[in-house]
Amino acid sequence: MPQRRTFPSECRTLFLSPLRRLGGCESCYYGYPISIPRRLSLLGGAVVRLPSIAFLILGTLYVCGCGGGSGAPSPPSPTITSVSVSCTSASLQASQSTQCSSSVLGTGSYSSGVAWSAVSGTISSSGLYTAPATVPTSGSDTVKATSTEDPTKTGTATISITSPKPIVISFSPQPTGALEVGMSASLSASIANDASQNPQVTWSVSCESSPCGVFSLTATVSLGSTTYTAPATVPPGSVVTVTATSVTDPTKSASASILIQPAGPTLANGTYVFQMSGDVNFGDSFITGALVARDGAIVGGEQDSLYYGNTHAPINRIPSGIYPYDQFQPISGGSYASTPDGNLQITIQLGNGASEVLCGTLAAGGKGFISGFDGAPFSGTMDLETSTAAPQGGYVLSLRGENDWGTPASLGGVVNIDGAGAISGTGSLLDVYSGSDDVWGEVQLGASTVSAPDGYGRVVFQLQPGATSTMLPLYLAGYMVDATHIRLIETGDDSNSTNFQGVLCGTALGQGASTGNFKNASLAGSSYVFGVAGFDWNSWIQVAGVLTANADGTVNGTLNWNDQTGTSVQSPLQFTGTYTVDPTGRVTLSNLTDGATFTYAMHMYLTGNGEELIQYIPGTVFLQQYSFAGEAFQRQASALKSNAFSGAYGLFDVDDTQTMVEPQLGPASARGSVNVTASSGTNAVEGFVDNGNGALAYLVSGSLTYVSDGIFTGTLTGLNPASSVTSGNFTLYLVDDTQAVLVETDNSRLVLGRLVSLK
Repeated sequence: MPQRRTFPSECRTLFLSPLRRLGGCESCYYGYPISIPRRLSLLGGAVVRLPSIAFLILGTLYVCGCGGGSGAPSPPSPTITSVSVSCTSASLQASQSTQCSSSVLGTGSYSSGVAWSAVSGTISSSGLYTAPATVPTSGSDTVKATSTEDPTKTGTATISITSPKPIVISFSPQPTGALEVGMSASLSASIANDASQNPQVTWSVSCESSPCGVFSLTATVSLGSTTYTAPATVPPGSVVTVTATSVTDPTKSASASILIQPAGPTLANGTYVFQMSGDVNFGDSFITGALVARDGAIVGGEQDSLYYGNTHAPINRIPSGIYPYDQFQPISGGSYASTPDGNLQITIQLGNGASEVLCGTLAAGGKGFISGFDGAPFSGTMDLETSTAAPQGGYVLSLRGENDWGTPASLGGVVNIDGAGAISGTGSLLDVYSGSDDVWGEVQLGASTVSAPDGYGRVVFQLQPGATSTMLPLYLAGYMVDATHIRLIETGDDSNSTNFQGVLCGTALGQGASTGNFKNASLAGSSYVFGVAGFDWNSWIQVAGVLTANADGTVNGTLNWNDQTGTSVQSPLQFTGTYTVDPTGRVTLSNLTDGATFTYAMHMYLTGNGEELIQYIPGTVFLQQYSFAGEAFQRQASALKSNAFSGAYGLFDVDDTQTMVEPQLGPASARGSVNVTASSGTNAVEGFVDNGNGALAYLVSGSLTYVSDGIFTGTLTGLNPASSVTSGNFTLYLVDDTQAVLVETDNSRLVLGRLVSLK
């Protein structure tokens, strides 16, 4: 029996299963791989198809091995080596969320899927982790990712959990403090520490009785805006409260009060004289002029402006290089309207294509108080012009500003127009201080002139000092308000090199029939409320009070002074002193002292009609300790009780350097209106002020308590633009039931203000 031949297993597979290799089989022949096709190509290109048996025989003879009988070797089994976890935030507040991710490493063909879990919080299948609503005892939570391929492999991350910060709602910006009826304002609230997916606030408004106003949107996102529209009529109590409340936590909200004003007054048709001052360029800046208002439009006018320029090199007499720049310009047009908070805004078009914007409060009798100019904090006055008749007789005047060196200068006195456009010098005198020019003390006037008024009531004074004075001529443009009021501003001559060459602004008040006829009896028995401002050897100073002149030549009274050196709130201080009156109407007030904290001397220039000017002029530069100027108002003769201070008042204040009550010479000022309610000796004050030109209105509130005849003390909030919620301490001196002077008595700020009835 023939012996059976055995084949390697690979070849047995090929031999026994030829149909599985019909496409050819790779194997080896003496260690080399070969492929046995089903068809062979002979020489000449003929193709011979081998019979199956031949194929099998060839496979037996020449193939020594045929691997992979059923395909490639099986891949290795998958193996997970590690799982790691990372989260966007490692620290969360309770209920806050963070996104977590996993990283799975291994060998072979493995799945990177994980199953998420957390000890205290919750986590989604996509890895979004949400902290628990309460902080765990441990102060942290553990997030785990478990491999779905190999559950024995896990990764973890620790997240610190802290107590949630309370939601904080705040206005951004702070709402306006006042709105006219029917006017609108944009409101916006900021939302902080709200962990919800869509932080929002809802808006509401309340008042003593509806309607209280409406919102364009009742819900907004953080910093989203809504528009509040005031009701068509003033609600009882005049104040509405707008509130933004958190949707996530309704216990968190922000509220603000808005004073709803009746429709503000507007300019009656006519000509108005305006005067304003500020601090721009290199020092004081002034504008004085007249505008014609007609049915909402400005149809004419003119103005003088005055400020310092700088050549950066010596010019004329001025080593510093600064020089006063005066300019006269026609007013070609403009418009005026009330602002949303009830103030008045005036736009003036000038002849050279430039424009100016004035903003302020309009009081009774066509009087206005300017608080802003072209976006800058200017201050000043506006008055309805009632006469442009040529000035005649005596005029007391007061001016303040700076000289040709840019250092403080002031001037007060009496100018007697005793001929047609002529000033002989008789009955005229000036008290001057311009230390860097070596000019101080009394200056007699020589022959001088005043021009006839033009169509807008503008005149020009050319004041020539007497032969013995070293003072240079002083040229002043004046705008007539009426027979007894002229607003003054320094102007130049043709060369602008032979005059005083300063930057001065002020006012003149007519004496009328009283010119040259004054004596001590002209003042005796009268009381005056005054407000003055300037500087002392410590700092800028403001003084307000009431003085009474007695028949024996003595004075007594009460005042408050503030140069911000006090360490406590100052109560009204009693003072005494003496006075003399010369025929021109110049009053010399001497040794005004409380015996402890101050000793003042000053001039008061009488008009005979109860409205006077006050000026202090140092007698010599070496003895200079203070200099100030302002105005005094004759107080009513009968006692002023608490209920005399009641009703609606226009309020303006000046709170910076070189200030005066009239004109207001100070770069920072505020205007608005307040309503005063008298009740059992303590009068409630509520209203608003702003700095003009669309500035935010601040709500004014507080109370003033009656101390004695026309004197009140107390606190007011809203008069500090740096912090409208900070209260200040004030003393108020009442002139009568129509006006008062207000002064701050703590050391936080300098505020000198005036209230004038809106009735």
